Amino acid sequence: MPADLIDALKDAIAAGDWHRALPLLRARAELEPDHPRHWANLASVAPRTGTDPVPALRRAVLLAPDAPGYLNDLGAADRDGMTAAARLLVLAPLHGPATIMRALKAFGDGKIRLARSLLSKVLVAAPDTAEACYLLAQATEQDGMISRAVGLYRTVRVLDPADRQGAGRALARLGAGPLEAAFTPAHVKMVFDGYAENFDTHLTGRLKYSAPESLLRLARACGAVAEATSVLSVLDIGCGTGLAGAAFRPHCRHLTGIDLSGEMIRRAEAKGIYDRLLTGEVTTILQQERETYTLIIAADVTSYIGDLTTFLATVAVRLAVDGTLLLTALEPAPGKAPGIGPDGAHMHDLAMLRRCADEAGLSLKTYERGAMREEAGQPLATLFVAFTKRRQTGV
Repeated sequence: MPADLIDALKDAIAAGDWHRALPLLRARAELEPDHPRHWANLASVAPRTGTDPVPALRRAVLLAPDAPGYLNDLGAADRDGMTAAARLLVLAPLHGPATIMRALKAFGDGKIRLARSLLSKVLVAAPDTAEACYLLAQATEQDGMISRAVGLYRTVRVLDPADRQGAGRALARLGAGPLEAAFTPAHVKMVFDGYAENFDTHLTGRLKYSAPESLLRLARACGAVAEATSVLSVLDIGCGTGLAGAAFRPHCRHLTGIDLSGEMIRRAEAKGIYDRLLTGEVTTILQQERETYTLIIAADVTSYIGDLTTFLATVAVRLAVDGTLLLTALEPAPGKAPGIGPDGAHMHDLAMLRRCADEAGLSLKTYERGAMREEAGQPLATLFVAFTKRRQTGV
């Protein structure tokens, strides 16, 4: 490949400009078609541009059929990945990713004990594999051995203190861990980075997500938004791909979005909705911010927050006096205490929200009950709440 094209390729990759890098990688693979690494590199960039990586991976496997790495990548990308996994296990019987893939298939087929057996083999070969330990904990819980599952979830927390897998969430759900530690930033980031590609269609289609529209109606009802005027400055916390931003954009002059997931932010940026986008953990970012906002939106954010006191206190600092905070909260069933709900998310009742908000210098403006989305075909009881920042707080 000519030196100038190689330099251009390096520049594109360094800049994260995958749409520019993809044709250069394809050109390199076609110029030297017998090099499997070129096809594998092409496949690694393809998903970032919405291109199917499977054809390039199949070419890499054809050129190097005994290379476990290419088979593993193909197994992960191809819907018929079990064929690749089976060949992998012939080449390398203790290959971790392939064994995990087989275990997931067994799990999905209801063969829980087979899944446990396969995952146990992975841990014999590689005891520090947090993913396998987490999946074994899930299979063990499904098999009814709760105390043993709790021990395995705790092991995951030791293997991976950042808890990308979400063991803290499982422990909180089982009453064996603190609610405040249920969702770590690393876990939330991993979940939504993986969810970003299908987020809009799955959430609004299959789950019938309607939080942005419900919050906009609430904003109109309480006077936070009016048709004749624009809100000066709006902050969308947990902006995701921009669903709430799109609903509120016509009513604000300046719109900022914050999200923990870089993949979500990338998709929000592509829509051109926001004036400014920030990537990172929300309380950390807001503690560093100097801007104040007339309106702050937090649609389906408290579902992932156990420590409401710290969250609301941090948000209140960035909210202008007499400004409005709009948020949603999954509501526990009557007689049930706040905690982790059946869908694995935090539930907060109105009394808890009011108490934490009051400590932050926020007063309840109005609220409504409804459902912001469905889970397993059933509406999730949701509080749609508007708070205002009191003048006398000195915050």
